[in-house]
Amino acid sequence: MKNAAIFLFIVMCSIVLEAYSQVSQGVSNPNKTIKELKIKLSKDKLNCETLKELSSLLINQGNYDQTIFYARKLDSISRIKKEDKYQLYAGIYLGQALMMNGVKEESRYYMDKSLELATGLANDSALASVYNGLGLYAANIEMDYYRSINYFFQGIQAAKKSANERLYSILLCNISGIYYLKKDSEGLKYALECYELGHKKRDSYLMFCGSTNAAYLYFLMKDYEKSLKYIKEAEVVAGKNNFYDKTGAYTLHGNILMELGDDKAAIEMFTKALQYTEDAQTSSIAYAHLSFAKALIRKSQYHEAVQLLQQGLDISIQNKNAIHISEQYEYLSKACELQHDYKNALEYYKSYHHLSDSIFNQDKERTINELRIKYDTEKHENEVKQSALVLLQKEKKLQLLFFAFILIILILGGTYALYYKKHKLYLQIVKRNQEAVKREALLNRQIDELMHNPGKAPAGKYSGSSLSDEKGTKLYQELENLMRNEHVYRQNDLTTERLADMLHTNRTYLSQVINKYVNLTFTYYINTFRIEEAVRILSDPDNDIPLKALSIDLGFNSMATFYTAFQASMGMSPSLYRRKVQLLKKNKSYKNLN
Repeated sequence: MKNAAIFLFIVMCSIVLEAYSQVSQGVSNPNKTIKELKIKLSKDKLNCETLKELSSLLINQGNYDQTIFYARKLDSISRIKKEDKYQLYAGIYLGQALMMNGVKEESRYYMDKSLELATGLANDSALASVYNGLGLYAANIEMDYYRSINYFFQGIQAAKKSANERLYSILLCNISGIYYLKKDSEGLKYALECYELGHKKRDSYLMFCGSTNAAYLYFLMKDYEKSLKYIKEAEVVAGKNNFYDKTGAYTLHGNILMELGDDKAAIEMFTKALQYTEDAQTSSIAYAHLSFAKALIRKSQYHEAVQLLQQGLDISIQNKNAIHISEQYEYLSKACELQHDYKNALEYYKSYHHLSDSIFNQDKERTINELRIKYDTEKHENEVKQSALVLLQKEKKLQLLFFAFILIILILGGTYALYYKKHKLYLQIVKRNQEAVKREALLNRQIDELMHNPGKAPAGKYSGSSLSDEKGTKLYQELENLMRNEHVYRQNDLTTERLADMLHTNRTYLSQVINKYVNLTFTYYINTFRIEEAVRILSDPDNDIPLKALSIDLGFNSMATFYTAFQASMGMSPSLYRRKVQLLKKNKSYKNLN
């Protein structure tokens, strides 16, 4: 999953539309063309064709904010004029640009609307672009690579019908990206086909997509020299054509150099990558921070690595981009442990373990269904490969025999693969849980030794406890009173010892009561009250207390801990929760006015 996440932004960059193919032919300076189109638009603000061309150039340059601005104009004007063709393209641009900016629901709305319009208009070229966007959405938002590749193959069929060779090549390049996500080097042939066509047609965008994807696949194959050759070419092409998001290419370049043992040059490349973050995607920025931190950990610069990782984590959380969060928590835990900050190491490891289990369970589900999905994918591939054979031979009997043979091979091979993967998966689950238990126990012992330096640990949990049910019930009632009425959970230095002193008991009895009545650890028990109060405060749309101040008031020691606890409890970050509350207030106010 780590390598898969790294490549997502490459797949997302490969957005190509039929309109762009028409506009870009013969254009040596796309910025000049954009400037000319804006001048033309200032003279005729209702010109749908100009808006369509401008939006297509902007989205392929990676300028998603401006794409959304002009595509919304195109959508509004085309609705008024009732021109379905331009409404279709407005939906394509909006669906893909909004997806790149993390606006999931609205993005999917426009994609589905575009699919309906393209099907109704029988516009195969536009339909190929719609399927391309749906494939990107499935990979980037839903993390469903098998559905993504099915969408791309549907796009290939539409591109072939429209004789749009350029769109056909880009879809093949996107398929190569999905193969990378599956850690399958078979995707290299698709990336190279796109790359070679780009050189043949002198198409800079195809050259950029093909060379970048080829670089990643060679990196997967550990052929670092070839990977370096292709990423250098991608950087040159991006620079000459002013493509956005250079951060991702420079970060891959740095990772290749690090694998080749040139840490100094790698760090220089990571530094360069961070200089272009203003125009980069969230996943690329987080990837740059993560890679830079790994290099610093190798040089034993743990403090600087932790700072970079925390910055990257904040960026990912604020922009609701989950691609690198799991790995950020993992390396934060490692870096903190290496600099003997065992308390934060444990907290970060718990967050990493929780996210890893979630991803692992998703992978398990997909593995179980892999046979069916693999058959669908192979079916699409064989339909593409056999289209020429059908035209030449036109023998239905041969097709049926061929598909029957493929089906038998798939069933036999898939059954064996499914059994093997399931067996391996169960072993991995056991191993992961064992390692998690050992590491958590080790970190807990180290924290206790550093903070309390106890002479000897107790023989067993609640061993020799003389706490009766009556005393336990009374102690629990007193504990709840301290929490709900006196709000002692707001103390950021609250420990089991301090709380036990307040209750005139000992930490063993206190832990026993919490475990018996609420079945939670001390930390989780305290955080439930903090999060409940946070929800109450943030549910008031007129309360504008800064989130940092709120986290301090509630007793959290850091914003990261506050965000993690809130996210785990509510399924969203506190900043997003506040925005939803404020949006609800605006909607109510609007309804009252009307």
